[in-house]
Amino acid sequence: MSWDSIESRDFLGGVPAHQLSATRLLSSPDPSRHHLDEQPGGDLRNGALRWGSRFGPAHRPPTAGLLDCFRVCRSRLDQYLARRKIERGVRLYGQNEQRLAVKIWLSALRGIRHRTDKFTLLGHLYQAYMDFGKYRESLEFANRQLGISEELDSAPMRAEAYLNLARAHQTLGGLDRALSYARHALYNDCGGGSTAGCVHLTVAAVSLELGAFSKAMDGFQKALAVAQAQNDNTLLLQVYVGLSELWRRLRDAERAVACAARACDLGRTPRALDLNTRHHRTALLQMAAALRARGELGDAHDYCNEALRLAAVAGDQGCYARAVRIAGDVYRRKCDIGKALRHYEVAMGAGQALGDRLAQMEAMDGAARCLEALRLQGRICNCRPLEFNTRLLEVATSVGAKMLVRRVRLRLAEIYTALGDNNAAARQKRAAAAWAAPACARCREPLAEQPEPLASLPCAHIVHHACMPESWSRRSTRSASGAAGAACAATECAECASPRAPRAPPPAPPAPRTLPSQDFPFGTPPTLRDSDLNSVISDHSSQQATSSV
Repeated sequence: MSWDSIESRDFLGGVPAHQLSATRLLSSPDPSRHHLDEQPGGDLRNGALRWGSRFGPAHRPPTAGLLDCFRVCRSRLDQYLARRKIERGVRLYGQNEQRLAVKIWLSALRGIRHRTDKFTLLGHLYQAYMDFGKYRESLEFANRQLGISEELDSAPMRAEAYLNLARAHQTLGGLDRALSYARHALYNDCGGGSTAGCVHLTVAAVSLELGAFSKAMDGFQKALAVAQAQNDNTLLLQVYVGLSELWRRLRDAERAVACAARACDLGRTPRALDLNTRHHRTALLQMAAALRARGELGDAHDYCNEALRLAAVAGDQGCYARAVRIAGDVYRRKCDIGKALRHYEVAMGAGQALGDRLAQMEAMDGAARCLEALRLQGRICNCRPLEFNTRLLEVATSVGAKMLVRRVRLRLAEIYTALGDNNAAARQKRAAAAWAAPACARCREPLAEQPEPLASLPCAHIVHHACMPESWSRRSTRSASGAAGAACAATECAECASPRAPRAPPPAPPAPRTLPSQDFPFGTPPTLRDSDLNSVISDHSSQQATSSV
């Protein structure tokens, strides 16, 4: 490179090239100092004079703003490219290219600078990892979202971050923490849109796991109102799935099947392209569970196989574990205990690998029922069911599933009675009676003791269908206004008429934490073996071949 190319009007201002020479550049009026040995705190004006005395009066010293301008332009370019990557990932995710979309989002996360865009990108990554069944990794993204919302002091962002934390902790089995996060999401400004509906849905789902059926019904009713107001089919599908699970646990199989059917219909509508396939898989699994409860085992198995196929294509490990567990329930109802136990073992191993304590707890309950059936048939002794139910009781107690705890304690009481330990059996019965079973809001008789039709009131309490008077019927409720219907229900509902203690202020939200790799209060569950997985797949493939014939 020549001095003429360096000395151009674009860089140094147009001074003739003959005024620059290597001798002039290296010459120094003061031999004791070098040209670059300037004091950091020196006068800028004197520095400009010295520069002019060396290189000519037409030369100007290069300002520091040039480098800053370059950095700003580079940052804006990175931000623009990151936004384009986010948009491309959203399109790919909608086209069922989830893994490629996540790869693009992770590359965009390294170059994004804007806080709002980073919050949105973390939300996309959170949802993708939840769909994949990687709940612990999704929890990290939710924690980072909460940090950004605190920095920006944005109430809607804080509400979304608390919602994501609640959903992750619910799946990981931390129901108390999930409920606390969901309540604090409600206390922030949710905007009155779909975010508020998702928060009500999460509160309802957690309350359902805790055995608070009236609170769960109240949350589902509020989420249903938001979904209908916002015309949000995705939220509406999730509400019907939750209602179907509520009625199934209360042993009203007809209502459970009806709600699950509406959820499946939403997945088949022309607007189903807007829905995430994960919700469609969830609707299929709920339909299988409801049909199994009603006794239609063949149709339940078909829905379960379809959900298994979609979960294998999408890589949804959580949905796969639940589908295998429901298939085990179907085989148990068919009295095929061997296949049922093999399916439950696969589901337990998958749940343990994912950290999904709810799925693992449900699979353990199914295996415990199989062992109880074998014990009653005299094919095994009382020792193995006693040990397994004791471990299941520890899991259910740590999670907070009160209804399951009551059922396991009653099962343990029968085992202790068979062993001749009447004192231990009496202790288990007293502990089971400590939790009040759900009761009818009109006649105060217990619910879920036997299959029977039920109904819900405008005040979210649940009654027997025979106890529901004409004034609470659906037609009269529709004819009256919402407030008038609720007031009429409150005058005759025994739960609403009873005096209530004032509600305590909400506690402080728990600090976000990173769960360890092993966060189970019980021993290591059975591992997932390749032979068991291959046997489960072969069972489903043979069943599909038989049904096709």
